[in-house]
Amino acid sequence: MATIEIIIRDKEGQVLNRVTAESYELGQELATVSQIEGAIDQLKNALLPALEADLLTDQQRKTMVELKKANR
Repeated sequence: MATIEIIIRDKEGQVLNRVTAESYELGQELATVSQIEGAIDQLKNALLPALEADLLTDQQRKTMVELKKANR
């Protein structure tokens, strides 16, 4: 069974957490192109919302830090 793990790091090498904490299984049977394409489509549907949330959360955190620095 194939498993995918994705690690997303910022410029400083810090790991952005939520997506990287999970492994995504592609399924038991990946013997045909159709099965592989189906598994990848399911992975995209499961992974992209979490990936987007991680990136947006990290950017929001950075923006808040910058705003606090500017207000001092």
